[in-house]
Amino acid sequence: MAFVDAAMTLDPTATGDARAALLEAIGVEGVVDAAAVTAMFQLNTRAADSAGIPLEAPTVESRSALGELLGFDAREGGRAP
Repeated sequence: MAFVDAAMTLDPTATGDARAALLEAIGVEGVVDAAAVTAMFQLNTRAADSAGIPLEAPTVESRSALGELLGFDAREGGRAP
């Protein structure tokens, strides 16, 4: 869970630490599998977004925060134009 939580943050140190702990616990193949599952959840979220399924408030907030960090204007409902 620490790996997934870290992967969803903007903190590369937390991600690196969690990845190292996971590597020690389950090995390279396990880390690859965990990263693949995490990526699939991101893919599913993006597919739902593109289909027009409403976003939860935490998703809208995190997208807005990332957009601000990258210099983009906030989008109504967290969606791209």
